[in-house]
Amino acid sequence: MHGLLSLSLMWILLTLPAGKPNQNASEAPGIVIWTTHALAKIRPASPPEKSRAVEIFAARNEFEPFQIVIQAQSEDLENVDVDISDLWSAGARISKDYAAIYLESFLNLRRPSSIEGDTGEFPDALIPRVDRYGRERRNAFPFRVNHGRNQPLWVEIYVPPSIPPGKYSGSAMISVDGVLRETVPITLNVWNFTLPSTSSFKTSFGFSGVSALKQHKGRDTINEEVYRLTYLYAKAALWHRVSIHGGTMEAPPFSHVDDRVQLDWKMYDQEVGSFLDGTVFAREDPLYGAKATSAELRLHPALNSDDAKTSYMKEWARHFRDKGWFDRLFYYVRDEPAPADYLQLAALARLAHRADPEMRNLVTAPFDRSLAEVIDIWVPLINCFEKKPGFANFCSRTVSRNTYEAEIQNGKELWWYQSCASHGCDIIGGDYFRGWPSYVIDAPAIANRITQWLAWKYRIGGELYYSMDEAFQRNVDPRTDVYMHGGNGDGTLFYPGRPEQIGGRSPIPIESIRLKLIREGLEDYEYLALLSKLGGGDFADERARRIVKTTYRWEHDPAIFYATRRELGEELSRISRASQAKPSVRVGAKNSRMKFSPPRTPRTLRISVTGP
Repeated sequence: MHGLLSLSLMWILLTLPAGKPNQNASEAPGIVIWTTHALAKIRPASPPEKSRAVEIFAARNEFEPFQIVIQAQSEDLENVDVDISDLWSAGARISKDYAAIYLESFLNLRRPSSIEGDTGEFPDALIPRVDRYGRERRNAFPFRVNHGRNQPLWVEIYVPPSIPPGKYSGSAMISVDGVLRETVPITLNVWNFTLPSTSSFKTSFGFSGVSALKQHKGRDTINEEVYRLTYLYAKAALWHRVSIHGGTMEAPPFSHVDDRVQLDWKMYDQEVGSFLDGTVFAREDPLYGAKATSAELRLHPALNSDDAKTSYMKEWARHFRDKGWFDRLFYYVRDEPAPADYLQLAALARLAHRADPEMRNLVTAPFDRSLAEVIDIWVPLINCFEKKPGFANFCSRTVSRNTYEAEIQNGKELWWYQSCASHGCDIIGGDYFRGWPSYVIDAPAIANRITQWLAWKYRIGGELYYSMDEAFQRNVDPRTDVYMHGGNGDGTLFYPGRPEQIGGRSPIPIESIRLKLIREGLEDYEYLALLSKLGGGDFADERARRIVKTTYRWEHDPAIFYATRRELGEELSRISRASQAKPSVRVGAKNSRMKFSPPRTPRTLRISVTGP
């Protein structure tokens, strides 16, 4: 993710039903159906599991995913299709319209990202049956399953905020040539709490609308199409609880009026306004009311003096205050500066503070006393946050978490970022590169999801990631190759959905499994944050410590991971029931924000795993 609405499907308990398996399926020759959770990357030759049913757990306003895998045993299967029924409880229904079904597309990796990775086919791009943007049926369904190969499907269910808690039942129907071949039972347990639509954990992921235009239209000039594509991709990101920076990259034009810089905000506000106001999603959409958690100040390239830059920044502060957006504005002063750049960096940062003393300057660097006066948001590299044995010189500086405490107490923020340092930059990383959180394709699925658990343990306030469409800038189709900076998918969390390839009339973002897992991690964070808000902070911290030991040592077993998440959900549900007698307590109020002081023969396979 990310997905549809906010289903807090915490533990995807993938199950074999307690009763007999579907008789039609067991008698049908040449086809094997099985199910699994979201923390498995199903490759063409992955061995079948025994689960033939799904049981998942979610909060309201959460997406929860699971996977259905189809294997053709004796011959190729043509015209295979899948649909989902409504899910029913006593007197309540979750419409099938809140379920999304995707065909998992394989990418053939020619080089591993690191010693943890591999070559060969990996699933990543998710082609929707019906897309969430234009509600168009795309051409991935019905599909073909080649003999002897797995074809995984990604299914996510969104739980609307108004749905009563309880157990909901439905099914997935698999047909071949229009004939029903298998029915997969689905049980969705909805907990008695609601996740906020706006993320409690701040994010700022880079995105280039110009690169998107290049992949969709073969051009890279700024025009109305850039704005349309940027809107679509930013909407896709926010549906996965992620806020972007970059976008069209167009700064508001300016003019000089009476010795003052005057900005024309029309196009900028059209681009970002609905994301900052929380009006980008319609009332019937999942995550209705979600707001972006960050926005970067864009300096116009024609500003040719410090005074002009200061005046320009002052107008940003004024406009954002007038709009009620100022708390999310930051100035990205410099990316990964070398110490030799610090003097120039500090000068730029002082211009921002001269424009407005409350302007928040951000730098992707560890704390340095020489910059303490001018930096408001410290964003160190996650791999250099604490020392890992085995590569003594990898980090030029490692600054401990405790060092930031005084900065945070003074109102500053601590974020972090990850990069090719998680897998090895432009190399196939060796033993030192095991165990890091990572957003590459051939990393373990849990590595794509763990960052937000780490952030909870270390009391990190936000995450910056350099790009979501890095590979779009090349003259190569990202659907065939996203190897960059030594990693498969490094900086590329989307694929271009072109109508000539996926059907339909309009271009759309194609989401990756990794983006879905990032959303899962952000939803995990909401469980921890809600518990803390409701007085269960010690419980949340203890469960987080069960999963996370250090930034490079954390739980890799999906069974333990999902079991822990389910404990969080059950405790939250219990506290929420108790709090309902207290009208002053609102559990998971929409857009609630948190501030912390640092300090999912027949049998049931129960694995805590969540899905979209």
